[in-house]
Amino acid sequence: MKLSELSLRSGASVPTLKYWMREGILPPGVLRNQTTAVYDERHRERVALIRTLREDFDLPIVRIRRLVSLIDDPGVPLLDVMQECQLIAVGLAPGGDGDDSAPVMAVIRDLGWPDAASIARDALASALDDAARAGVPFSTETLTAYGRALAPFAAADIAVIHPEGSRDAVARGLLRGAAAQARVLLAMNQLAHTSEAIRRTRGRGPAPASPSADD
Repeated sequence: MKLSELSLRSGASVPTLKYWMREGILPPGVLRNQTTAVYDERHRERVALIRTLREDFDLPIVRIRRLVSLIDDPGVPLLDVMQECQLIAVGLAPGGDGDDSAPVMAVIRDLGWPDAASIARDALASALDDAARAGVPFSTETLTAYGRALAPFAAADIAVIHPEGSRDAVARGLLRGAAAQARVLLAMNQLAHTSEAIRRTRGRGPAPASPSADD
C-alpha cells in the first residue's frame, strides 16, 4: 500500500507518519522505484502501537523509541519486551536493584518463585524504596500475602498471551490489558478499604480475616 493508504487504514495523518519515520520509530517503506515506497501490515501494526503509546499513555517519543528498539532487535527476548510494556502500562520506574533488596529477595524465596534478574524485580525494589521514604513501609509478610493472592491470576494471564503474533501486536495487547487490569485492581483495593471504613464507622468492627493459604 502507498503512504496515503497506510494513513487511511491506520488513522494517522501523512505528516504524522513522516514525522514518526524521521524519529526512527516507524520503519520506512520499501522502495518500489526512485519516487515510490510501499508499506505493509507490519507498518500498520507499528502505527497502531505508536498511537496506543501516544494516545493512551502519553508516552514521549524517546520512550517509544526505547520500546520499539527492543521489539525490532531479534536478539532481545520477547519476555524483555513484555516487561517493558508492563512498566509503561502501570507507571512503575525501572530503577532500583532487586539484587540488593533484601525484602524483594525474601519474598521471592518465601513464595518459591524463580530467582532471576528481571525488570519487574528491580521495579518492585524501587517502589519499596519510594514507599519507605514516604513513611509507608511494607513488611515481608504483607508482600508475601500479596504474592500468594496474585500468583493464580498471573498464571491465567500468561496462559492467554499468544506470542505467535507479531511483536508489535503482542506489545499493544499487553499494554492495553495490563493497564486495564491495573485500574481494576486499584479500584478493587479502594473498594475494599472503603467497605472496611464503612463497616467500622457503623460499629461492626473489622471484617473477619480470610483463611490463609497455609491453613
